[in-house]
Amino acid sequence: MISSTSFVAFLVFLGGIHGKVKPADKSALVTFYSGTGGDSWLTNTGWNTSGSSSDPCDINTRWYGVGCNDPCDKYRDGPLCARGRITSLVLRHNQLAGSLDATFGDMSNLSFVDLSHNQLTGAIPDEISGIRNLEVLNLGHNEMTGDVPSTLSSISQGPAARTPAGGLRELNLGSNKFSGKVPAELASLAFLTYLDVSNNDLTGTIPEQLTAASDSLLNLQVLYAPNNKLSGSIPDDIGNLVELRYIYLFNNELDGSVPSTLNTLTKLNEFHAYGNKLSGQIPDSITNCVSLRSLRLQDNLLTGTIPANIGNLAKLTYLDLYNNTMEGDMPDSIQNLTNLQYLYLQNEHYKPLRQYYCRQRLPNVGKYSYRIVRENYQEMTSVVCDNMHSTEFTFNELPENY
Repeated sequence: MISSTSFVAFLVFLGGIHGKVKPADKSALVTFYSGTGGDSWLTNTGWNTSGSSSDPCDINTRWYGVGCNDPCDKYRDGPLCARGRITSLVLRHNQLAGSLDATFGDMSNLSFVDLSHNQLTGAIPDEISGIRNLEVLNLGHNEMTGDVPSTLSSISQGPAARTPAGGLRELNLGSNKFSGKVPAELASLAFLTYLDVSNNDLTGTIPEQLTAASDSLLNLQVLYAPNNKLSGSIPDDIGNLVELRYIYLFNNELDGSVPSTLNTLTKLNEFHAYGNKLSGQIPDSITNCVSLRSLRLQDNLLTGTIPANIGNLAKLTYLDLYNNTMEGDMPDSIQNLTNLQYLYLQNEHYKPLRQYYCRQRLPNVGKYSYRIVRENYQEMTSVVCDNMHSTEFTFNELPENY
């Protein structure tokens, strides 16, 4: 019978022969290094890809940006993993250039990948969907092209997934050159909390599947999709995503109305949908978003009046409704917004100014913060002004000899 001491020595001997890292992982790293200009990286310490004895997971020869879990778990990693497996790859801001090879998916134990702020090009390989433990995938701020693969919905799915969070939590594809549509299949990423597809060339609509009551992103907290070419309406069912904190949909081609179901998003901090073609009235129900700090709907086609209960949004610091076709005066409840720092409204809503500067001409300066109106609302509205001038006359351009 082999003694425990002899058995440990035997394992050390095996480690010296086979190396500590899973062979497929090391091979994938070597391919990744050559395909992304590894010799020109800002930092490539330890990446001795030509040496057979160099081990990415050895504490003495650890490769920069590579994280390992040592030892292996035979039930999770299989018999080919002698000692260690690669679990993270963090090479942000490192001057990577080139594309991701299909072998990238061979690093099946990766749980954290951050390759953001580089010059990566090409498409996302479908093989990346085979990574079974991935929790964070950040490819933002590169020059990658092609469609957003629907196969991303398979990441960390199925019985092989063993991540503590249950699956992919963060997906960042922002600031690239991706085109095509947002895949409806992403709705199956049930544990996703952060989705960023901003600053691309995406077209089509926001898939209704992403907001459906069943089989949708019910854990999503951040939705970033601005600066694309998205069209259609904001799904009415967006109110189902009750964990949402941030919704950025600005500078697209969205039409339709502001969903009345936003009232269920009591954790919503910021809703930015400016620079679209939204029409109709701002729903009164939006004033139930009691955590809202920033509401920006400028540069749309909104009509109607400012919600009378806007003052319910006590945490609001930024309100911009400029350049719409709304009408009516500023509601009295505006004075309740004691945290408001930025207020941008059109002249049509400034009866307090016309009342305070009774029958005086005021310069039309375009978009301007009238926060002082909120701060001195009671004083301005207490002034008696008979035969008040119209908005058009009060704020019209002053004559040169005025």
